[in-house]
Amino acid sequence: MPSPKAESPTYSVRAVVRLTGISEHVLRAWERRHSAVAPQRTPGGTRRYAPEDVARLRLLRAAVDAGHAIGAIARRSDGELRRLVAETPPIENTPMAEMFAALERLDAPRLEYLLATQFAALGPRTFAREIAQPLLAEVGRRWEAGDLSIAAEHMASATTRSVLGSALRPGRDGTGRSPLLFATPPGERHEFGLLIAALLAVSAGANVVFLGTDLPVDEIASAAETTGAHVVVVGISSLPPEDARTAVSALRDAVPPGVELWIGGAACASIPARSGLVVYDDLDTFEACVATTTVTAEAHA
Repeated sequence: MPSPKAESPTYSVRAVVRLTGISEHVLRAWERRHSAVAPQRTPGGTRRYAPEDVARLRLLRAAVDAGHAIGAIARRSDGELRRLVAETPPIENTPMAEMFAALERLDAPRLEYLLATQFAALGPRTFAREIAQPLLAEVGRRWEAGDLSIAAEHMASATTRSVLGSALRPGRDGTGRSPLLFATPPGERHEFGLLIAALLAVSAGANVVFLGTDLPVDEIASAAETTGAHVVVVGISSLPPEDARTAVSALRDAVPPGVELWIGGAACASIPARSGLVVYDDLDTFEACVATTTVTAEAHA
């Protein structure tokens, strides 16, 4: 009498996370959005993974770590994935890779250490352009693709804000130069573009006063008058076009006539031209504006 055929073992979600190094959130996203694997279901609806599922997930993880987008490779055969991984040169363990590894583990102290170390080593300008800007852009891309959990996205935001904010704490500027104020108008709570712009201004030698986000128009105008600011830099990234136009118009009317209003961010395309208003499309344009303003201020100091 033939002996009964042994069933293949299956693994729980927790076991698969441990065996592959893929977080549960990313695992769900790869299944739902990209059909990377199709686990079995128990009568109660619990997912169970076969050994071949685990092997495939390891291949997918290796390919993603090598720089391939999950959406482009999720439906490839295991054989194709093996060839892809074998043909892809290994990527060095870059600081950015370490940061995303910390994000996957929700290890905020490690992420803050990595960011602070890079900031100390690179200085404000290089850190802003080569670390903060690409990190936050990639965090947003992965979050939208479902490859990064909401918790990880929030952690990245809070930790980066902490590191960047430490460089912008109010201090006394011994030159007596008129400051550049940085703020966002009512309803605008996205501050990373503004923080990066402020860091670039600091590195250019500007006297920066960072007010923060979601400020009433009259408060921004009052701060400009109180500090004697010659420029107010306003970040607008997420406001609807009509709200952005209304906010900018109200600010231009409220801020003293001799103060320039610089506007930057993704929501600035609809802002009409107006006297005393500068709309910058990218950080290169912004840096050029800061450099010109700083040189002029020093010449009159």
